Amino acid sequence: MSSRRSRRLAPPLSAAALGLCLVASSPAHAWEAATTHVGLAEEAALASALHKRLVEAGFSGGLFEVLAIPPAEAPELMAALRLHSPTHGTVPDARGRMTAMSWLAAGAALADTPVAYAANHFFDPTTGRGWQAPSVPALEALWRKLRPLAPLPAVGVPAPDWALDPKNPLGVEAFWSQYHKALLAGNAADRARHMAAALVAAGATLHVLGDVGTPSHARADAAAHFEPLSAEDGDVGSRFDRLTALAFGRLGVPAPGRVVTRASVRAFFSNPERTGLADLVSAGYFSAGTLPADTLLRSSGSPSPALARPKPDVGSLALMSAARDEGSTLKDAHGVCLARYRVERSVLFFFDDACLLEQAQAILPEVAAYETGLLDFLLRGRLTVRQEGGALVVSSLAKLGAGQVDILLEDARGQRSILKTQAVSGAAAGELLRLGAPAGSRALAVFRGKDEAGEPVIAVGSAALE
Repeated sequence: MSSRRSRRLAPPLSAAALGLCLVASSPAHAWEAATTHVGLAEEAALASALHKRLVEAGFSGGLFEVLAIPPAEAPELMAALRLHSPTHGTVPDARGRMTAMSWLAAGAALADTPVAYAANHFFDPTTGRGWQAPSVPALEALWRKLRPLAPLPAVGVPAPDWALDPKNPLGVEAFWSQYHKALLAGNAADRARHMAAALVAAGATLHVLGDVGTPSHARADAAAHFEPLSAEDGDVGSRFDRLTALAFGRLGVPAPGRVVTRASVRAFFSNPERTGLADLVSAGYFSAGTLPADTLLRSSGSPSPALARPKPDVGSLALMSAARDEGSTLKDAHGVCLARYRVERSVLFFFDDACLLEQAQAILPEVAAYETGLLDFLLRGRLTVRQEGGALVVSSLAKLGAGQVDILLEDARGQRSILKTQAVSGAAAGELLRLGAPAGSRALAVFRGKDEAGEPVIAVGSAALE
């Protein structure tokens, strides 16, 4: 009912505006992949330590290092990427080459492929549930018409579980695997190939986190993704996400005003302190299908609309101003529009485009802040490598749990070979191991294991050898 009200009272998007969006939404998508998600990933890359970590790992161009995945080795990946417009900066050339930042952005654009994966990007922290297909025959019929070969997913994996699921081909586990291979590979071409794949997985993981920054995803409001967006038959999706794409595009996505830090990947989504992105958005905003219910006016007393969630709190309503044609506005503590409401015998809540764009303007920098923080978390492991007299000394900047350290030697041609491998049962910050200084151009130390809190980590350090 609420989404019907929002469509009835909000003017349709113009044909000219719709023409600006090159990739149409599909049901279950969130922030539009080729514009908003790519822009968020790029902002996270620029604000994070990714450039510095790439340089330290031997990719001297950092974010702008050209990395290649030979098309013959990843035909499905290349086919999926070439469905996107080359103007979006996420399509490699004929030799499979793009910059490191473009590979990250490509992962952000690909996370909804195949479309069934998009159902795994919902998470309501109040219930722990993800996507649940709406039991509306008309919507089911619409899905069958739009995607006759792909059944409407009945239930989705909750977003934080999907990000960490080993079965997710572009999840956190894929990032760790490819990142480790990129550091240990013997030749530069293999290192570039694995690093590009690691960045694709990292970008896709940022996408999954970014999706719970939309109210419909953080409230598991599947029906909000079947709103008609224009008069064109089958052009359906989330009006909030389409407006955001039209207003901000890719290059206009706001930069983060801060960098969020958390102690685990899951904590960026939700945590007991309720400071995850899904926690904040679920409690802070309504979605199209979870607007306050229509409420009949009574002869006495202020109406108390039924809420799908305790928050946001409607508070006291300005019924006099709501009786005007334009209605009144429900705002949060920062003055951001949460909904409009008007009196027509009942109090009716709805969204208009200006209200939704206020929300997007407030939410996008927060999403970018969380994505930046998650990227830094994945890259947080740091080792130092130094020559001390006749010895090579490897130290950790933080306490480590169990894992393994590999010491690699890189020669003048860029070939790497493993010099020493040592198991670590746990180590305090400080000196980790010491060995005789080898002859070569560069030494690299790589730890893969757990951090002090038991979270997976890969720590890296390198130094030029005298």
